[in-house]
Amino acid sequence: MINFKILYEDNHLIVVEKPINILSQKDKTNDLDLLTMVKEYLKYKYYKPGNV
Repeated sequence: MINFKILYEDNHLIVVEKPINILSQKDKTNDLDLLTMVKEYLKYKYYKPGNV
């Protein structure tokens, strides 16, 4: 997985620096996207099962 830089994070907001050549959201190609990466990060960090 590609790393992304977290600029700010609190209980209600997370701000990340988007890497070059990474999609912001998923599309039909199913290429890696930033939104999915951030969701996986939050699931792992806060032990959240299911949808984030």
